[in-house]
Amino acid sequence: MSFPETRTPEAGALPAPFAAAAMEGAQRLAAAGFRAWIVGGAVRDLALGRRVKDIDLVSAATPDEAEAVFESSVGVGRAFGIVVVRCAGIDIELATLRRERGHSDARRPDEVEYTDSIEEDARRRDFTCNALFLDPLTDELADPTGGLADLRAGLLRTVGEPGARFAEDGLRLLRMARFQGALGLAPAPGLHDAARAALPALSGVSAERVLGELERIFGAPGVPAAIGTLFDCGILESALPEWRARAAGSRDWDEVQALRRAVFDALPDPCGARIGLATLLEVGPLDPRSDEHVEAGAALVELLRSSRKRRTEVVALWRLRAALAELEDPGCARSRRVRALRDAATPDAFTLEAAWRRARSSDTSGLDALRAWFESLTESELRPAPWISAADLARAGLEPGPRFGELLREAEDAQIDGAFGDADGARAWLARVLQDGGKTRRNQNEMG
Repeated sequence: MSFPETRTPEAGALPAPFAAAAMEGAQRLAAAGFRAWIVGGAVRDLALGRRVKDIDLVSAATPDEAEAVFESSVGVGRAFGIVVVRCAGIDIELATLRRERGHSDARRPDEVEYTDSIEEDARRRDFTCNALFLDPLTDELADPTGGLADLRAGLLRTVGEPGARFAEDGLRLLRMARFQGALGLAPAPGLHDAARAALPALSGVSAERVLGELERIFGAPGVPAAIGTLFDCGILESALPEWRARAAGSRDWDEVQALRRAVFDALPDPCGARIGLATLLEVGPLDPRSDEHVEAGAALVELLRSSRKRRTEVVALWRLRAALAELEDPGCARSRRVRALRDAATPDAFTLEAAWRRARSSDTSGLDALRAWFESLTESELRPAPWISAADLARAGLEPGPRFGELLREAEDAQIDGAFGDADGARAWLARVLQDGGKTRRNQNEMG
């Protein structure tokens, strides 16, 4: 990833809704005697010339004082000095400047003490690039930890000693990988060594938090670099120990991991959460037809506390990827292809399988031909209006039951395979099938 030219942040470069919200929030707080600052990712992204997705404000106002200033406010994290306030029609987080002490659970501070010092607030933050403060009323930049200089040097550096920062909150190890990838930053000297030494802190990070960071990684450019950091530092193995345990024995671990990294290099960047999780968590990816491997991978997705929808999407992607070798065979029936490829996961399955083949230097010509054929199909070819309905079966004297569904499926396959092309042909086909005792001629009109 090329590193963009770094500039001095200015509030006027914010998207208009955020600029208006920051200005209104700062003006209201100033009227109450408090100075407000835009802090964190928004200031960092302004420095990098990147699109700002949200803004946070910080001031010396306590939650009680903030709620007295803003008519609309919700104390979403009052224990840590955070309230959500409404400014210029949008909701933004307003935090109280604070210092923290102790992180016995490697996740949350044991003690929080409010302060009026941005220098003290900066010392509790994770990386210098996230400890930048911008006054929206004056455009004054406060940079207590040298974050802007680190950005200009293309370095990701922790605030203070990295081992201490990671031990305080294991989630920072995953954030380190994400920022390196998404921001194109190189690790400051000693950063990765400190990360490896702090891996036990990941025991305090919930599965939901791990999943959230992974999905953010897959949703931003720089995925290969972020994945490389996760692998090189052993972060994912510590955050999800079952990952290696379930994959062990299927193939040499280092061989598979090297190939997995090559797959991420071959995928679009960003690849998106579905493809990213399918690539990362697939068990036995060199033997994708194994149902046992699919079930083991599905268990890993569940361990990350993903939604049922996400789990279904990833499993469907694995199953379809496993079917592509059969589907690209020229002798495969048209109906078999159509049924399999009209799944919503089809485009992603083609992308994923092509990446695995390129990573292994395997031939993709058959897969490319199948993809071109699929992309040429119209919606009516993928989902043709049926010539045989349940009413036709009832009129033919069949009683409702399992055979109904079987015959409707056989009829659709025959229609797709060209056994008939109109209502008269469909009725004649049905009469033959019923006369033959329900045996279909599935070998007719297969795609050559």
